[in-house]
Amino acid sequence: MKMNKKYINDLDNEVPENTIVINPLVLERPFYDNLDDVIISLKGEPKRNWFNSHFYYCLPLVIGNQYGFAIKSLYDFTAIWSGEEHNNSVKIEINNPDGQSPLQIINSHFGSGIITVQHLFSLRTPPDINIMTIQPPNYFIPNLMSMTGVVETDNIRRDFTFNLKITAVHKKISVKKGDILAAFIPIKRYFVDSFELKMADEIFDQETLNNEYLNLQELGRQRNNEDKNYPHEAGRKYFNGEHAFGEKFIDHQKRITRGK
Repeated sequence: MKMNKKYINDLDNEVPENTIVINPLVLERPFYDNLDDVIISLKGEPKRNWFNSHFYYCLPLVIGNQYGFAIKSLYDFTAIWSGEEHNNSVKIEINNPDGQSPLQIINSHFGSGIITVQHLFSLRTPPDINIMTIQPPNYFIPNLMSMTGVVETDNIRRDFTFNLKITAVHKKISVKKGDILAAFIPIKRYFVDSFELKMADEIFDQETLNNEYLNLQELGRQRNNEDKNYPHEAGRKYFNGEHAFGEKFIDHQKRITRGK
């Protein structure tokens, strides 16, 4: 029950549109000067250290690399899972000579090979916007995966944890300070729920479907012929927002930039 107190996302006190608020769990904010050490935007970060030059000819990968925000490890640590489900089944050793960071706590209290990453801040979003935790786009730590969860961060008035699943038993997981552990994206509540699958011929006439098929066939022909003369055998039709017969996409995104 509300007791005439003022909270985030009360009427006329909402998080601004297109904003994720980082709210400390203490009234002081001594850690804000180095917040980039633990949470970063992936906008303007298209590169991955395991990509060779060929990968950057794939626009879906380049755009996908820049979706969302990433959580970084504040220190080196190792973890081993015994394969059991109890809380002590994961052994974590943290190399943290300066003492526990005020921003990040890494432990295992769920068992089942799960590592929990907790921070001394919460994330708040505008009304009707959830946060979805995801595997960091094209960042990988061997034998360790970020778990997916959806949190109503417009409503929740506390922090939530990022959870990592060890996928191999009796294998030492090694994480370095600065490694990307997890990621998250904002997503409108109920947006995904409204989608359903249907066969194309339930919606479109045969002429439309024939044209789609011809475009598909022509694109395949180009890939197997003239595209092979381009660098990396990439004709770059998709990159340039063109269909097989030269028509332009109605709307096309070639890059993501900071501040957009």
